[in-house]
Amino acid sequence: MSPFDSLQMPRELACEFFAMFSRFEFALKECGFLYVNRFGRAAPDWDGYSKHAAVHIKVDNDSELAEAIRYLNKEPPQIQVSATVWDATIGLRGPEPIGTALDAVQRVRNNLFHGGKHTPHSPPGRDETLVRFALCVLGSCLSQDHRLCEAYEQPAAF
Repeated sequence: MSPFDSLQMPRELACEFFAMFSRFEFALKECGFLYVNRFGRAAPDWDGYSKHAAVHIKVDNDSELAEAIRYLNKEPPQIQVSATVWDATIGLRGPEPIGTALDAVQRVRNNLFHGGKHTPHSPPGRDETLVRFALCVLGSCLSQDHRLCEAYEQPAAF
């Protein structure tokens, strides 16, 4: 059985999201949005980038980005608090509206990568909508933040 079999979205969409999210985190660190975590490892500074994005990312009211931000802020991904319990009441962090949407993007990643998405607790179509809007937010940040985009587009090596 493939881990993609029980997802409620096309496997290509999940792969695109994972690839874009991981590369985005690489770009954050390359641009100085990083901190050293408790294990002594460099980690992306999402909070710092959220503050930066709140000042530098333009959101036109009738844009796809605005729609994505509205949805992610109004209907944020739940947080898994135990093996069988999901909490929809935990608020988003960051300066609104883009910062809180970026926090929601991280939740989408955590839920898809670590969470119980093998248990169909979401209404049909919701998981796919969350991933598509998360991709929109990341893509919009890249298209408007040229320094971040340059780091994102560097040849990959590990």
